[in-house]
Amino acid sequence: MKKAIIALAAAIGIIAIAIGGLFVWEHQSKLSLENQVEDYLDDQGVDSTGIDVHGRPYILFAIQDSVDLTYVDLALQAGTNKDQLLVHRLSHGRADRLTRFVTFDHPAGDVDPNERADGSFTDSAMVNGTKVTYTSEVKDRTLRLFADGQLAGEIEVEEGVSEHGAAVTKTGVVVELEYRSSHDSDQSTPTT
Repeated sequence: MKKAIIALAAAIGIIAIAIGGLFVWEHQSKLSLENQVEDYLDDQGVDSTGIDVHGRPYILFAIQDSVDLTYVDLALQAGTNKDQLLVHRLSHGRADRLTRFVTFDHPAGDVDPNERADGSFTDSAMVNGTKVTYTSEVKDRTLRLFADGQLAGEIEVEEGVSEHGAAVTKTGVVVELEYRSSHDSDQSTPTT
């Protein structure tokens, strides 16, 4: 009986050490992926305020030397309350796609976003009881947001950026930007 208890305790100890080792390996893999993203951002001249690597298990992505998806917080510019870059499928220093979501502040007053039947947001809202439609454009390295044709906000962006419309949410007016693929020779990335 004593030998069985010793064998059981040894087996439990080995399993506990293996599980602990996996947790440490997973954590180290996440740190490795974060460092890979930081190196990429440094190479591109991007100044980030926060990095959140997605895609688990981290161990598998670290073994493949690739990062599936990373949310990168960028420094805010005047008139914005969130600026986030999404780095898609970063591998060996190259990203498949870069998407950026800039959230402009709501105008002063009562803002009620118009939603579709499925709960998704549209390009319009009721502002102080009046329907306002938002549009956006990128021209001359400037992203401009318009409310019923009137300038509502603007920030500087890089060359080669295309915009994909505006959506009014509960936190502000979000504009989606797409950057050239890093497979293009003259890729532009946000430097904010």
